[in-house]
Amino acid sequence: MSLTDDNSNSGRSLRSNSTLCKSLLDASTPELFRNNAFRITGLPVDATTREITKHADKLKMMEELGQGKSVHTGALALKTPPTVDQIREAIQRLKDPELRIIDEFFWFWPRQFGKSSSDPAIKALEGGDADAALEIWKALETSPSDGFIAMHNVAVLRHLLALEWENHYAKTGEFADKNRQKIEKLWRSAFKRWNLLAVDDLLWESVSSRIKHLDDPRLTSGFARRMRSTLPQALDKINAELAVRYAESGRMDVAQVHVQFMRETNEGLDNIKETAELVLIPATNRIEQQIQRAKDRAAKEPKDGLNAARELLDHARQTLSLFELFFGKKSDATNELSDEIANLCNLIPIGYHKETGDNKGCIALLNAVMPIVSSVELRRQIEKTLEVLNGNLAFKTVEPAHALLKKLQDSKEHPSVRLARFEREVAPCIVVVSLGIETTEARTDLLNSAAIVLRTISLDAWNEHQDVTTATNANSVAMKYAFDTEIRQRLIEDSTTLHGVLLSKSAQNTPKSGAGCLVMLGAVALLVLTGHYVASNAFATTQKSASPVSQATRENDAHSAPSYQQEQKFGEMRKAIQKQSGKQTLDGFTIH
Repeated sequence: MSLTDDNSNSGRSLRSNSTLCKSLLDASTPELFRNNAFRITGLPVDATTREITKHADKLKMMEELGQGKSVHTGALALKTPPTVDQIREAIQRLKDPELRIIDEFFWFWPRQFGKSSSDPAIKALEGGDADAALEIWKALETSPSDGFIAMHNVAVLRHLLALEWENHYAKTGEFADKNRQKIEKLWRSAFKRWNLLAVDDLLWESVSSRIKHLDDPRLTSGFARRMRSTLPQALDKINAELAVRYAESGRMDVAQVHVQFMRETNEGLDNIKETAELVLIPATNRIEQQIQRAKDRAAKEPKDGLNAARELLDHARQTLSLFELFFGKKSDATNELSDEIANLCNLIPIGYHKETGDNKGCIALLNAVMPIVSSVELRRQIEKTLEVLNGNLAFKTVEPAHALLKKLQDSKEHPSVRLARFEREVAPCIVVVSLGIETTEARTDLLNSAAIVLRTISLDAWNEHQDVTTATNANSVAMKYAFDTEIRQRLIEDSTTLHGVLLSKSAQNTPKSGAGCLVMLGAVALLVLTGHYVASNAFATTQKSASPVSQATRENDAHSAPSYQQEQKFGEMRKAIQKQSGKQTLDGFTIH
């Protein structure tokens, strides 16, 4: 049965189904046989009430005298003799009719109830010879009348030995991979028989007969029916709990083996999804507590929000691995939990970021969160948040260069001095900070800002000082930095105008001979034909003199005075440069 089949057996609920045998389900743990009252006491399953009381008194006395080891000597006796308290608890289990039937079911039956003392296989077990008992049972498994008893005993023995190995690993932490094949063989041998016994009418008739024989009013005939209905899920639960143990100890490979056992056995009779939900209740409760703890920590102390989110994510990874183990990566249960965790890890650190401005810490957290995100919308939100945080980080990197550009832009020094300062102070700074910028957008924004400042120097050089050399040099340097298409187009237009100015000045300084006029006219014609001569631009062109264009003229003609548009453009860039003085918010995170 597939774990991801949410609709399979949907009408059957572990908690509410009227056919559920809760006592059987509760007993079905990896300690099933270690807690078995018949194993603890050494009594046979058909012991009478009088025999139980007499034997219990004997065990208690032997234990109190320190002679317990001499009593528990059977082949399958507990390695560590039971304590007086364990014996007392075992006797109490045998006095509870439901628990007694369950312990009988998971222990060795005589071929005929009431005659354990003369049963060859039972006597072999009591003498410590489990192999002899096994040979007897295997020879009787095919008997049409009572072969189910022998098959039941072989299933119990194989199951017990497999769990002994598993519990040994859990206790010692020593995983001998070379023994895994042997252990898996024991499991498969047990499951092969349990699969047949689960639907064997003769076996369940025998259980019903035992219930009638006990003749206890607390035990009804319906108990056998509930046991039969619950047995497949009870067996699954044992492997599910082992899978959780191995997964939590880092042995996911062994955990997957036990989940595979669940899939392969009792197909159609069990409900693996509900069994998994049952064994995951402790893990689910823990993660819910951790979620609430993280929320409370962040609310109480915002500066602790990042640590709270980190710890939540660390805890969640283990829980998510358990959900993936049983339900798969793409299951609704896994996706729902992963998105809940991811969303909280996106929101919890907001207060922390507002308090500390720690972009790097928040970026690291969200990058760690991204692999567990399932929802497309949540992924988009986190990507948008990361974009904001990376932008903040990039701005902090380029802030020194932006500050120098702003200072240069506001300077009242001669344009030639400002250009020299750019090449001496700003250009090296841009090179250094560019190496630390991870985003292309931040880098191009910085370079475009540099181009705008250089264009301002170029415009001021000519319009205010008629310094065509500085204007031309500043324009040439600006072209090296400009990435924006509009800025580059303005610089090209400026360059064309400056070339025209140079030609005009050259013409004024050349004697007006016929040949000279022809040279000038030819040059101007060439510029016009090639589209490089534009008179209407930011630079004041001269006719008879080199007087600057008046401020009024530039303000009245937007097309012939693009310096105003440039100021507008640089005003926008300056806002980017000066973001540290104002704050905007996006998805809760501050943009500096």
